[in-house]
Amino acid sequence: MNLIVNKTLVEGFYRQNSGFFLLLFVLFFGVVAPSEQLTYHYTLILGMLETPLFLGIVLFAWLLYGLKTLRFLLAMLDGPEACFLYKLGVLSNGRLVLLCVGIQGLLLLPVWAYSFAVVGVAMYRHAYVVALLVTLYLAAINIAGAVCLRMRLLFPGVRWVFFMRSRRSRIRVPYWSILLRYLLKEEKALVGGMKLFSCITLYLLLKEQGPDDYDLRMPFLFYSLSLFGHGAILYRCRQLENTRLLFYWSLAVPQWARFGQYALFYLLMLLPEMLVLGWLTPHPIHVTDTIAFLLSGYSVLLLLNSLLYTTSFTNRVFLRICLLLFGILYCCVLRRDLILLSELFLVTATALFFRGYARYEMRA
Repeated sequence: MNLIVNKTLVEGFYRQNSGFFLLLFVLFFGVVAPSEQLTYHYTLILGMLETPLFLGIVLFAWLLYGLKTLRFLLAMLDGPEACFLYKLGVLSNGRLVLLCVGIQGLLLLPVWAYSFAVVGVAMYRHAYVVALLVTLYLAAINIAGAVCLRMRLLFPGVRWVFFMRSRRSRIRVPYWSILLRYLLKEEKALVGGMKLFSCITLYLLLKEQGPDDYDLRMPFLFYSLSLFGHGAILYRCRQLENTRLLFYWSLAVPQWARFGQYALFYLLMLLPEMLVLGWLTPHPIHVTDTIAFLLSGYSVLLLLNSLLYTTSFTNRVFLRICLLLFGILYCCVLRRDLILLSELFLVTATALFFRGYARYEMRA
């Protein structure tokens, strides 16, 4: 069984991506003389340990590689030549889990090999937190890929399973996951560019803040620009709802539960910014200012979501409204009333949603 799976999935992955691995080998080992290889990689790993932004970029690259391996596995299982692999679903739960973890581990073998070098240097430099972080992070990628592979083998006709009590239980797909999966599949370039711009500018502008020159006006200006881009993402989601998700209006879902789905969706959208701000708190940025940044962005997204239920907006008019709201927020930064205005936006968003959602549903 292991031999067949390895020949079908593992060898197939490395054979299909042989050009990709050749390019990586040239970049990491071909541009430096053999006598300088150890010094070169040791310097790279020291850069990861001493620069959190560099380490974050490396971890993000590992995540992209993990998604690449998972995409290959799911694509293979969708093909007719690999239908026989679904027979693995009859294995016991323990054997199937170990098999999936092993397959994913073999596909992540290049990353695991380099991570061992990173952990070794981190331990040598007494950076135990980084060593533990790298190990747990890569283990989480491995386990997450194995879980997705196991779910596909057990439920061939279901692409994503979020809540499942047993093999015969009913599948429940939350509404926020539909919107999030749409963004990750159809708008990944827009979302990825916006998140990179937001997180990088936040980190670069906030890490230089000191007690003598503490000024958040410029960081919040760039943060407002990223939120302005989030308004375009939000408008795309509403177009999706009006064209392909009309069935949701007829479901027997309480209005407060619908609002909760949107609240969770926008909370997940701001998760990268939360991680960056949490990394920089309480130094160099104060805790109250971190709360102000997150609360303002979250309240604006919820308010824009509720405004779209009041009437039909063209793309140009909606972007003008976004620009007006962000201008108001920036003025509140100058007066240090950001938290108070964010609370007002949250109350307004809730009131507009419960007032306009039912009417918008009737019009839809």
